[in-house]
Amino acid sequence: MNQQEIAMPPPRKWTRTEELAVLHLYRGKVLPESREALALAEALERTPRSIAARMLGLASLDPANPKTPAAKATALTRSLWAEYMSDRTAIASEGQRAYLGILNRYSMGRP
Repeated sequence: MNQQEIAMPPPRKWTRTEELAVLHLYRGKVLPESREALALAEALERTPRSIAARMLGLASLDPANPKTPAAKATALTRSLWAEYMSDRTAIASEGQRAYLGILNRYSMGRP
């Protein structure tokens, strides 16, 4: 490895909890560049761009967004969206808990 090269950690798979937290932001119509999305990215040790990509994946599945360009939604994103469509209240509540739990753990020094 060249001294100029920086070793990047291997990509990490998204968890259902992380995806729920992104769904919480998406449902709240939070923009990917908002401080809420940036805080989630930092807490998850992910890039803001990865949060935006997940939000775009959700938007591509949302019938309320017919003009959203087709995005490559992952199997996890599609599965979670199907759950959300079948029980919006329960999944929305679970998403809020996931989001708040992640930020709380991060603020206490335990990402």
